[in-house]
Amino acid sequence: MTGRALPPGATIRSLGHAGYEITHAGVRLLIDPWFHPAFLASWFPFPDNRHLLDDVVTGAYDLLYLSHAHEDHFDERTLELIDHDATTVVVPRFRSKTLARRLTGLGFREVITLGHRERYEVTDGFTLTMLLDTSHKEDSGLLVDLDEFRFLDLNDCNTPLSELPADIDALSAQYSGAMWYPNCYAYPDEVQRRKTAEVRGDLFDTLVRKIRLTGASTYLPAAGPPCFLDPELDRFNDRAATIFLLWDDLARDFATACPEVEAVLLEPGDALTSAGVSVSPDPERGRWRDDPETYLAEYRARRADEWSAYHEEPYEPVHAEELHAYFRKLTDWNKRFLADYKRDVRLVADGAAWGVRLGSVGGVLEADPIDAGYTIQVPPRALRAIVDGRIGWEEALLSLRLSLHRDPDVFDLTMMSLLRYGNQPAQTMQMVREREEASSGETIERRGHTFQRFCPHAGEDLAHADITDGVLECPRHHWKWDLRTGRCVSGGTVPLRVGPAERASAEAAQ
Repeated sequence: MTGRALPPGATIRSLGHAGYEITHAGVRLLIDPWFHPAFLASWFPFPDNRHLLDDVVTGAYDLLYLSHAHEDHFDERTLELIDHDATTVVVPRFRSKTLARRLTGLGFREVITLGHRERYEVTDGFTLTMLLDTSHKEDSGLLVDLDEFRFLDLNDCNTPLSELPADIDALSAQYSGAMWYPNCYAYPDEVQRRKTAEVRGDLFDTLVRKIRLTGASTYLPAAGPPCFLDPELDRFNDRAATIFLLWDDLARDFATACPEVEAVLLEPGDALTSAGVSVSPDPERGRWRDDPETYLAEYRARRADEWSAYHEEPYEPVHAEELHAYFRKLTDWNKRFLADYKRDVRLVADGAAWGVRLGSVGGVLEADPIDAGYTIQVPPRALRAIVDGRIGWEEALLSLRLSLHRDPDVFDLTMMSLLRYGNQPAQTMQMVREREEASSGETIERRGHTFQRFCPHAGEDLAHADITDGVLECPRHHWKWDLRTGRCVSGGTVPLRVGPAERASAEAAQ
């Protein structure tokens, strides 16, 4: 490795995906251990890391850090097996408080919550600093100081670029996609290829920005991609045609963009030490590279009882009355967020179709709506789990078992936010505050343009945005706005507040 070395005796061992085990100064910290299928038994760790499970659940950990509640980070089956009495849990202080409550419900006795940039000194030479996604999203990263060595674990968190710490020795951050867009949308092949390439390019651009802003000398690729063992989802294992690319697909471009940064791909069981990389003794290490098709087939066979459980679970079909009650409750919880919003959505499940009016009505229509811009096809088992409250829409979407179509092809921020966050009104209320901030909050001036400082979509600091020919591009999700008018020209429909001088000149030119 380049840069400062780990202190003697300290190790950062990879557990696969975004999981780590850090040892230093007599303290053991466990981070985001994920071993079991997630999101309706669709996601599995890749490569397989189950050989480490016994070692983890029987290990004596002083601390456990969980970044957020997504199932590829919050693996409840694993957490149930960890010593609840001896392990202190450190979690972000989210507005909803759901994460801390779930851990207390599992039996953990001591749960420490930290707000954005709050520090926790574990022992001399071992300090944790929490970093939040300061928008409505509930996600976090962790800065771990081990004497002089600084390890920043961003997993798949998007802390605002202006809030990232500098002088980092090793950065662990996402490089692969972890969303349902665009691969679950019903696009023609050519459009799907173009949109997939755009998302991959945006992810790479975001990663390079994080590398440069943190000054990291070593990069640890992490937080993806998963693999999909259910044969129904096998198409998402096509790394060339989806956003779920492997590090090998990106390594050459990364070396060109960041020539002074050493990329170290740790396989499950590998560890960083003061002497360099300690390689796992697992005899299966690296087999996923040598013969990926055979490796995946054998992995699928080993976990057949786990991915097939989704298909074998009995369920009762969802009836219109249940859907009406479900959406009535969802909209009642989010009245202020919805305000005057109205939107018809076509919901298709188990051969039936319903028109759902989101907004002030919130009920199920008897017939398909005429102007439904969104159509969502939901497998009946998934819909039953949603209506029963066992999973939320975000988890169902992440399962990639749903299919979506929109016409016009424009992202509806309010509708998707209601589905993703509506079960946690603390998040949608934060979106209300973000809207209010967008109408009257801080502005900045760059290149002769005045505009609101924080992105109206997800709160990124636009001080780091690119501006080309009067068009601003957010560095987080790459939405674009015309700085003369504030109109969103790519990504969605939410406008950007621009300065009066620009707005006046634009109106005069019309």
